[in-house]
Amino acid sequence: MKLNSLKILVILMVVISACSGDSDKTLGTALYKNEISTEQRMPDTTLNLPCGDEYRSVYLLPAKTMMTKGNILLLHGWNLSPLGWCEQTTLCDELREAGYNVIIPDMGKSMYASEKYPETMNTLADQPLRQWLTEDVFAFLNDSMNVLMGASKNYLIGLSTGARGAFAIGLERPELFDAAIVLSGDYDQTLMPDDNLMIYYYGDYSEFPERWEGKDNLLRRADEWTLPIYIGHAVEDQVVPYSQSDTLFKVLENMGQVYTESHFPLEYGHNYEYWESETNNILKFIEEVESMEVSAEVN
Repeated sequence: MKLNSLKILVILMVVISACSGDSDKTLGTALYKNEISTEQRMPDTTLNLPCGDEYRSVYLLPAKTMMTKGNILLLHGWNLSPLGWCEQTTLCDELREAGYNVIIPDMGKSMYASEKYPETMNTLADQPLRQWLTEDVFAFLNDSMNVLMGASKNYLIGLSTGARGAFAIGLERPELFDAAIVLSGDYDQTLMPDDNLMIYYYGDYSEFPERWEGKDNLLRRADEWTLPIYIGHAVEDQVVPYSQSDTLFKVLENMGQVYTESHFPLEYGHNYEYWESETNNILKFIEEVESMEVSAEVN
């Protein structure tokens, strides 16, 4: 365990590549803005990091304990407020009280895609690719703040499109994380060929099947998954079919390669009421993973 290192005030110059993943580099100033607030759920520190032609915020909410247990990368849903999960549920407070730093990048309307295409709608093409997180943001947090290091306990948590992002990041950077929690996510776009967001990003399935079935089809990469995972989804979800999560769970269970838990309640929908209901399950799952790791070390 390490002393909490997030409560700092410093200005650094950093060179970080653009969101699009292009080879051009953007020289920018990463501003740390210490925000004093009486609101318990407001961030203590905000990083403004270059992302293409703009700056994007990464909110750092330090653990409320003297010693930290680890870090949580919290990924919000498509076009939802980055801090919505903290403002409308108790999850962030509970995680911080338990000794975890919470890291929340502003991903806007990101699809967590690996690349953009000529057919990608402009408003979606301007959003961060997942490489902005896995390469640029992670490198900055590692090198400049000693956060999200491989030696620490790190967890991925995402809801809706953020769950898709969490699974994608877990596939690409498994060495950095101990487990993942994904709620209300979609993982196989071919099961939703009429989904407007997928069409606006990848083009029509009938014209570009390789994009829909390739590296951004996360279910078809399930055999690469190596982390313990908790999969949750409300059965009555009218935004993302719960079958997306149910299918992922069954595929991973049949493979038998990782520890997997699921929770598919009959009530609730695609909303913060459901996501709040999962708070205790999330904390319990993290405790279980840590207990398993301790047992493995002893044996």
